[in-house]
Amino acid sequence: MAANSVDGVYNLAIDYGVDGSVPAGTPAGVEKLAYVHRVYNAIMGGGFDFAMEVIDANEFDRAVEGFRYLDLIEVANLLAELVGTYGGPDYDEEKEEVFDDLINESSLVIDAYRRKAGEVPSDFGL
Repeated sequence: MAANSVDGVYNLAIDYGVDGSVPAGTPAGVEKLAYVHRVYNAIMGGGFDFAMEVIDANEFDRAVEGFRYLDLIEVANLLAELVGTYGGPDYDEEKEEVFDDLINESSLVIDAYRRKAGEVPSDFGL
């Protein structure tokens, strides 16, 4: 599958997310999608607590930015709030449940990516 196809770009972003780094010169949309996948895949693989243990704070910030870029504003805002209050007295487990419900929608990220790639294909090198 070619890296400049819609599916190829998506898979490339997943690979960058796993690695935790994005090469210089990567199109902005791919970079943002990779940051989303860095956090999204950690949460999906081990839950929110696991992600908080293995993901750096700056990576969460970039993921929040990526979710906003993909127009997943509610997900972005909840993630930012949960990360900001994690381990403290203001942490709201009910909000984590809402976040889990949103993020566990099976095609959430890929659908948002496809919409955005259709709107701004150059951001993804398409």
